[in-house]
Order: sequence, then structure tokens, then C-alpha cells
Amino acid sequence: MPNTEGRQDYLDLPGYQRIGVFSEELHKSVELAKQFHADRRIPVLVEGDAGTGKEFIALLVHHGDEEDSAPFIRVNCSAIAPSLFESELFGYEAGASAGTGNAGAKGKLEQAQGGTLFLDEVGDIPMNLQPKLLRVLEEGEMHRVGGDKPIKLDVRIICSTNWDLRVLVEEARFRLDLYHKLNKGKITVPPLWRQKEAIVPLAKMFVAKFSMELKRDFQAISDEAATILERYPWPGNIRELRNTMERVVLLYNDDTVQPQHLGFLNQSMQVDVPRNEIGLLRPGQVVLPEADFDLQEVMEEVIIKAVDKFEGNRNKAAQFLGLSWNTLNNRLKRIS
Repeated sequence: MPNTEGRQDYLDLPGYQRIGVFSEELHKSVELAKQFHADRRIPVLVEGDAGTGKEFIALLVHHGDEEDSAPFIRVNCSAIAPSLFESELFGYEAGASAGTGNAGAKGKLEQAQGGTLFLDEVGDIPMNLQPKLLRVLEEGEMHRVGGDKPIKLDVRIICSTNWDLRVLVEEARFRLDLYHKLNKGKITVPPLWRQKEAIVPLAKMFVAKFSMELKRDFQAISDEAATILERYPWPGNIRELRNTMERVVLLYNDDTVQPQHLGFLNQSMQVDVPRNEIGLLRPGQVVLPEADFDLQEVMEEVIIKAVDKFEGNRNKAAQFLGLSWNTLNNRLKRIS
């Protein structure tokens, strides 16, 4: 994609791999991140599917155009046991509970003083702690577990999620007031299928990177291979594309990526069932083929096509397929 005035196609951030920004959609997300960097008071919510680069956008909000030496503290909310979450986030005073010892401890919020706390998968924060997080956002202070002294905070809060928080609100799993507070600074990172023009430039960037690291000869991608890459749905987004090109460079050594190097992608796209032999209609109207076929692959392709049909709207895709949103999301995670 041609560059436009004042715009970068590559971004390098401390502690993160080089990122290629080759689509208008992603450029908009990048510019929005830079705008939010200017005001630390605004909490930022980064939404997007798995593998789209949400942490990169969070780092961009933290750093802006120049490297920021202030702390960037990352918390994976889905990896913390609910019983430990409060002390992990807010810390605790000495003797606050059995087993904590004589000394207190700072939580992630205090560790992020003067910098950024990044709450990855914020939808997994236990409901009983969400009011405390809302109070931090509204009042800029907190209490340690077992403490009665308020601690003033100077912390930028950035959250990310690949869930639709509106659905969690409807299911009474996320507070509406907290959602509205976070939504004020929302950035949506587009899935790769909405950045078709970025697929080949990203693939070339990854090929160059891995060829240099693995001492291979790859320098280009053939037109036929580029067509395969552009037609593939990339349910795992940029992460899947990166892993794909690393696999190609690891397994082969040539000067140009060819279709045969991408045979495993073709296999995942193809189902050994002629499309006119299976009709996904009402019960009693499905016509099965004579030959054996892989039902799992058929189900995966149907799910991917349903999401594509509704332009990435998983709520509508789930309704169309008669699945719950959680079931659809879990199946997409397994596919990627």
C-alpha cells in the first residue's frame, strides 16, 4: 500500500517485535492510540480478536511516538485465580490474612505508579472486584487488602479483551458502569480479514525476518502464493500469519515462497466433500456424500464462513448458527 504523507508503515516499540501497519483500518487504530497517549486520565479499552495485536496497541498508548521509561505492568486477568486477584492487583498490608507474613506487599497498581497498568482480558476480572476497579478509575486512589489508608495513584489504565463486553454486561458478568467508563477510550483492532491489503506485505516482512534469523534464502513471495495467502481466512489473525511464514522458512529453503510451501494452508481450507453434495439446510434436508469426510473440518469451515458472512460480528454469527456467543468464541479459539 502506498505511503501517505506523515504516515509510517513500520513501527518499533521497546520490548516488542517490529509491526507493519499496511492497512487504512490499522492506521486509524494507531492514530487513535497516539491521541489517547496524550491524556493519561482517560482509561483505554482495546478490543479485538485473538492475534490482532492488542498488546501492541496498548504499548503504543503507553509510549506514544517516543520511548517512555515509566513502568508498563501487564496483568493477565484470565491467568489469576479469583481468590488471589484482589491481593495481586491491590497488594496487602502486613498480616492482612493468614500466610501473608509480617511484611505487606505492593500490588500491580502500586508497581505501575507513574506508568501504565495493562489489564489483559479484563472481562475475566471477578464481579466482586469490578467496583474497586471502577473506584480507582473515578477517584484515583485505592486501599490495600487489610488496609484503611487510601493510597493516591498516578496510573494510566489500559484494558484489552477479545470478548464482546456488551454481551458480558447482558449476561450480568460485567458491570455496566465499568463498561461505560472504559468505553470512553475504546480502540478496536481490526481482524486480518478486514485488512486484505496488508496480508502480503506482512507476510513479506515476516519472511525477511525469519530468513535472516534462520539463514535462509527467501527474498520474495510468488503471485500464486500471494493469492493463497489473500484467500485464506486467517482466524488466528496476524499471529497465525506470522507463525505460518516462520513454518515455511523453517521447513524449506528457496529464494521465493511458492504454493507448494503453503500446502498445509490449502489442506485446512479444503474439505473432501463436493460443495453441491452437502446442503446445510433444515433437519431432514441434509444430503450426505458417498465418500467419507471430516465432519470437524466441515464444522470449522461453516463457523468461519458464518463469521465472514456477518463481517466479523460474532453475535449475529452465533445467532445464525444457533450457538451461544461463548460456544462460538471457544470454537474459534480452537480453530486458530
